[in-house]
Amino acid sequence: MSGLSGGSAPYKDFFLAVAVISIVFIAVAVNSVLGALGAVFVPVPILYYYSKLGRLHGLLVFVLSLTITIITLRALGFQAGVVYLFFLGSIGLVLSEVLRRNWSIEKTVAYSVGILLVLSFAILLYLSLISGKTPWGIIGTHMFTIVQENIDLYSRTGVSTQYIELMKENSDRIARVFTGLLPSLILVGAAFFVWLNILGGKWLFGKRGMWYPDFGDLSLWKTLDKTVWLVVIAGGFILIPSEGFRILGLNITVVLLFIYMLQGLAIIDFFFKRKNVPVIFRALGYFLIFVQQFLIFIVAGLGLIDTWADFRKLGKRLD
Repeated sequence: MSGLSGGSAPYKDFFLAVAVISIVFIAVAVNSVLGALGAVFVPVPILYYYSKLGRLHGLLVFVLSLTITIITLRALGFQAGVVYLFFLGSIGLVLSEVLRRNWSIEKTVAYSVGILLVLSFAILLYLSLISGKTPWGIIGTHMFTIVQENIDLYSRTGVSTQYIELMKENSDRIARVFTGLLPSLILVGAAFFVWLNILGGKWLFGKRGMWYPDFGDLSLWKTLDKTVWLVVIAGGFILIPSEGFRILGLNITVVLLFIYMLQGLAIIDFFFKRKNVPVIFRALGYFLIFVQQFLIFIVAGLGLIDTWADFRKLGKRLD
């Protein structure tokens, strides 16, 4: 059986895999746009070849591709970014190992995210050792740099000077807030990229006729109704006049917004399918949702309201 169970590794497939993944690595490293979207583009081909060629050959492909990429980038005078590329590639390896267990979608995402968080922590410790800085020092510096880069970006997009100056004056406070929210941001980011790569892998494996776990109709997915009580608890924490409780409440809220956003997206996908909306219009719809930030909150609100409204059941009744 081909697919996640592994298989033979003909020389042609092996060297093709090395070439494809090396090109992907190099493209992500030298192009800023692809670099920002690297967590979406890199893991899927690695997941595919690691699953198709088997563990040993798939791992060799990963190591060889990374080595070729590093040599090529240094020869061209680019900063290699080895840690970043290694981490992105590892997502593909982790997903392949987890997917072959044929678990439910919730268990698959949870285990994948858990492993990636452990790997992230190990990488952070490694960076701490080689830089001589504390892990939280690295995080704080990185968050401050991100805030400064976003302020510079806003200043080039026509945002009012008064607003830019206000952001500059409060840049330290903004950085501290985001540092406090880092646990939830990391968790949500890891889960989001795992989710995207699972969907990307499903599409690619289906095109190639390879085995892939059957997660059922994901347009029917919804979180437990009891999850709504966590919204109440998070809101209560935010109202407590204590910075620690407020940060805890905000972290819980960020995670819940993500969960209900996924439920909202499932509802939208359900109605897209029911109305046979063409793929190009579906893609445009999802693109607008992620580009326009206020639409993300609307989609999350849709998922939350679904706890009581059950839109998909209502939609079936109306057909």
